[in-house]
Amino acid sequence: MAAGKCMIGVDLGGTKILAAVVDPAGRILARAKADTPAADGLEAIARRMRELADEALKMAAIGWESVGDVGCAVPSAVDPATGVVLHSPALNWRNQAARPAFEKAFGRKVFLDNDVNCGVLAEARLGAGRGVSCLAGYFVGTGTGGGIVINGRLHRGRRGCAGELGHEIVQHHGRRCGCGKRGCLEAYCSKTAFARRLNKLVGKLGMRSMIADSLGKDNTVKSKALAKAYRAGDPVVCRVVDKGAAMLGVAVANLMAVLAPDRIVLGGGVMEAFGAELLPKVRASAEQHLFGLGPADLDLRLSELGDDAVPLGAALLPAEAAGTGGGRG
Repeated sequence: MAAGKCMIGVDLGGTKILAAVVDPAGRILARAKADTPAADGLEAIARRMRELADEALKMAAIGWESVGDVGCAVPSAVDPATGVVLHSPALNWRNQAARPAFEKAFGRKVFLDNDVNCGVLAEARLGAGRGVSCLAGYFVGTGTGGGIVINGRLHRGRRGCAGELGHEIVQHHGRRCGCGKRGCLEAYCSKTAFARRLNKLVGKLGMRSMIADSLGKDNTVKSKALAKAYRAGDPVVCRVVDKGAAMLGVAVANLMAVLAPDRIVLGGGVMEAFGAELLPKVRASAEQHLFGLGPADLDLRLSELGDDAVPLGAALLPAEAAGTGGGRG
C-alpha cells in the first residue's frame, strides 16, 4: 500500500456492494454496504460505489486526502491489460469497459480484478497463506471461484483467465454448469449446485429433508441452513454436500498435479458456514486422487479472513500492481 495512505477496497457483487477503508497495516477501519443497482446500469453502479466509499470514510473519520488509489473486486475475469470485465452473469456484463466509469466516479485511478483473485491475494498477504511462495484458493459460495498467487503476485494468465478453478472439469459430460459447459466443479460444489440438487431430490423425487422449506425455486439456499441440516444429520443434505466436498477434493488433486502449490486455502460463504466440518471430506477425496505426491505434501487450510478477504484483497490491488507489499504479510 502507499506509504502512510489508507486504501479503499470495493467488493462489487451482483446483489451487494461493500466498500471498506483499509489502513496501511491491512486492518479494516470501516465498512459500508448496500444493494447493487444492477438494473440501473454501469454509471449508477459507479456512483453507488463512490457513495459507499464516502460513507465508510466518514465512519472512519478519514478524508480523501489520506487515501491512495482504489481497488475493486468484480465477479468476473478481468483483462489485466485493458481493465475490461470479460463475463459477469451476476451483473449481466460481457466485455464491459467498467474502469473508465469507476475512475470518473472516484476521481482517481481504480484497479480491477476478479473477486476470488482478490480474496486469495488477501489470504496470501494477510491470512492463511502467509509465509508460502505459492498459494491457491477455492472460494465456495453462490458459485465457486479460485485464485493463484505466486511469489506474492497474482498469476492472471492469458487475458486474466488463470485461476478459474470453479470451472475445472471434474466429471466428463457431467452436470450442466451455469457457464453452459458440463462437469465443472461449480456444478457440484456451490450453493447453486446444492440447491439445484436438493430441489430435484426433495421436490421431484419426494425425498424428505428438514431443509425443504428453505429451498428457493430459483435454486437458492442459505449457507447457514445447509450447515444446520448437515450437522443434524439430514440424510439428503449430507448426501448432496458430501458429494460436493468429494468433487472439490478431485479438483484439489487436479490442481496439485498441475501446479503443486505450497498451500491451498478454502474460503467463501459455504466454507465459512461449515467451518472445519467439510475439510476431512475434501482432504480424503484429494488424497485418494493425488499423483506423485503423498498426503504430507497437501497443505489444505481454511480461510482466516472470512468475509473480509475480498475487500481486503481489492484494497491490496494498487500495491500488487506496483510490485510492492501491503499490510502485515
